[in-house]
This record gives sequence, structure tokens and C-alpha cells, in this order.
Amino acid sequence: MNYWMFQSNPRKYRMFDYLREYPSLSDTWQVSLFKDEIKPGDHAFIWVSNEAGKRNRGIYAKAKVVAPPDENRQPYEREMPYWIDEDEKQRLSKLPRLEICYIKLLLDNPLLADDLRKTHGLANLLVLRMPQRGVYKLSEDEGRIIESLID
Repeated sequence: MNYWMFQSNPRKYRMFDYLREYPSLSDTWQVSLFKDEIKPGDHAFIWVSNEAGKRNRGIYAKAKVVAPPDENRQPYEREMPYWIDEDEKQRLSKLPRLEICYIKLLLDNPLLADDLRKTHGLANLLVLRMPQRGVYKLSEDEGRIIESLID
């Protein structure tokens, strides 16, 4: 089993609204990096970058990969109204999609970036140093530490 961090940008997609309305349903996620490594059973954490004018970037959900990336997988129709940036939606529509199910939401008590920097073993998370990617592979130790903070 691998651990992943999937990043969402609230200036492009209304992730918070989606999670509040569909907290227990499956979701699809576009990936280009690591598409050959992500497998069913892997665990993923949903990272949301800063909203405009806020310092709220961090982990807002834990999920499990239920289906590997597939170039033919279509998004669920319910996902489409949450897009803010039409150009980004079109760009990402060309990427393979995997399917996840949410295990636990942290909307009211997220693991914020400032706190993760202070946590032993997480100060050097790549998402903290290179926030422009959409998918990050975590080490097994990083994944287990984050799970212990969530659970």
C-alpha cells in the first residue's frame, strides 16, 4: 500500500462545498504523475491549498483509492458544477482519472500546514515545499504519521 496527497485548489474547484454535499460518495481525481503507481487500496489525503486571503491550506480528508487511473473514466456528473475555472476543467479532463472513496472528513478540524511543519517527521513534506503539484507520493512513515494524527 502506498500513501498519496491529492491537492485541490479552491480558486479553481469548490472542494469544500463538494465535500459538504457529498461526504460519503465516491469521487474521481485526475492524475498525470504516478498514474502507473497508484493502486486500489492505497490511502490518500486531500490537501486543499489556500483560499484567497486565508492561511488555511492543509489536509481536509482521508480517502482510499478504489479504482486505478483510467483514461476512459469519466467524472461523475455531480462533480461538474463545482468547477470555477473552466480552462482548468478542460485541461484536466484530458488526464486519466482514478476513483476514491472518502473515509474521514476533517472539514471542521483540518491538519493545517503550519501545524504539520511542527510535527516530527512531516516538516519536509513535499506539498509544503513545492505546492504547485497536484499529486504527491508520501513515504510510508509520512503516511502513517498523518494517519495517526487523523485517527
